[in-house]
Amino acid sequence: HKVILYPMFAKNRRDERSSYVFDSLKESGVNTKIIYNLSNYENLNMYLEGTGSMVLDRVNKKLYASLSDRTDDSVILDFSKKMDYKPIIFSSYQTVDDKRLKIYHTNVMMSIGDNFAAVGFDSIDDIAERNMVYNELKNDNKEVISLTENQIEQFAGNMLLIKNNIQPILVMSTSAFKSLSNAQINKFETYAKIVHSNLETIEKTGGGSARCMLAEIF
Repeated sequence: HKVILYPMFAKNRRDERSSYVFDSLKESGVNTKIIYNLSNYENLNMYLEGTGSMVLDRVNKKLYASLSDRTDDSVILDFSKKMDYKPIIFSSYQTVDDKRLKIYHTNVMMSIGDNFAAVGFDSIDDIAERNMVYNELKNDNKEVISLTENQIEQFAGNMLLIKNNIQPILVMSTSAFKSLSNAQINKFETYAKIVHSNLETIEKTGGGSARCMLAEIF
């Protein structure tokens, strides 16, 4: 399996680039090879925090990224060139104390499945950028399911489509699930079985939810 090391904004998360992780994978029968090490960008205070900063459409080789302190456009372009992805770069915001502040990670406000995409379009304030994201997804024949800003606050954007040997499964937190309308649930269930769990403690203290706790292996 190919591995990329990313530049992390949070200093305590840099310790995750540990040989222990790769040794543990090897003991489990998963051999890894580091193909790119982008961590030197940390010396320039430039960051790209993996699949938090980027939502990847691996089939269509597109990279969706919302700019923030943790997601730098220069590093995005470097990754895109190395991995041959088309970058779709935009800004997304949430209202905090009556101010529009940038959302820290792209995977908080959007999730891409095989045949659908859930996106918090209300958070993309620039109309041209909003239309760009929508059109890129529609051009790939994905059903676009729009999430409200309130649903994003309940971590509905932080869902992940995974697969077992039987069926696709859409994983999310219970707070995210409860925020969805019946019509949205019905749409998601045409593509996957929904599985949700109470992640209240992690959501309140960690600032992330279900997708932030999961790593994909292809």
